[in-house]
Amino acid sequence: MAESSIRRALLIGDAKKGGTAELINRHAEWLGERGVETIQITDRDASLHDLDGDVVVVWGGDGSLLAAARRMADRQRPTLGINRGRLGFLTAFEDEQSEVALQKLVAGELVEETRLMFQCRVDGAASEAKQTLGLNDVVVSRAGAGGMIVVRVRRAGADIGTYRGDGVIAATATGSTAYSMAAGGPVLAPDLDAVVLTPLASHSLSAHPVVLSIGDGLELEVLETGDMPYAYCIVDGQVQTRVHAGTRIHMQTAPTRFRHLTQSPKQFFDVLVAKFGFAGMARARR
Repeated sequence: MAESSIRRALLIGDAKKGGTAELINRHAEWLGERGVETIQITDRDASLHDLDGDVVVVWGGDGSLLAAARRMADRQRPTLGINRGRLGFLTAFEDEQSEVALQKLVAGELVEETRLMFQCRVDGAASEAKQTLGLNDVVVSRAGAGGMIVVRVRRAGADIGTYRGDGVIAATATGSTAYSMAAGGPVLAPDLDAVVLTPLASHSLSAHPVVLSIGDGLELEVLETGDMPYAYCIVDGQVQTRVHAGTRIHMQTAPTRFRHLTQSPKQFFDVLVAKFGFAGMARARR
């Protein structure tokens, strides 16, 4: 991003987290001294779609970034995450690096990566929850201790698999480092327009994670909900819908992409090693 392209920045935080308003005010002043106008949003449920801004800066954890992407809807802007959470895998900087992050932003020294987003439509759900924009994953899971559920996954009319157990995760490359990885799924490079299907506590020893292109979309059909009258469909760990046997959940590529600002093209792999110890086996001496 060139310096001259930043006219106005949207500064996002959660007023319910201590110190957020003061933090954002301080950095709004810093940006103002450098000719960048700011709009400060600390209501975590407020829409970001209609606000006029060239870039978005989010103070929070990965969940805050996921929520910001959903709140922008089809008006995605370059988005910089500064971690105030616990792990902060998607965020490019830590909280104490806020000024450095903004310096690099204003100087045009950050790299923009575009990432796959999806639309999740739940047929038969309440009207207000029918379609949700997501970045990370769609999870179909049992309701509490409600016994085994059964979910069938199809793509372009072909059966991919029928999962019997606690449920199944359909994760994008961005979401492959979240719940899917914790459940034993592989890590996908962020530039892949792919989905990994990861079973949750499968009752079949032959059920393994599967990576496939999203193509024209996936259909997850709830066949059984165990001992409960419903299961759950959860998008990005934040939007939850009750689903009953016979419900079909459609996951399709969204017409927009998340515009992720990062320090360098290799930051994704650096963070894998630094925060997860990924492939961190010591090299053998020669």
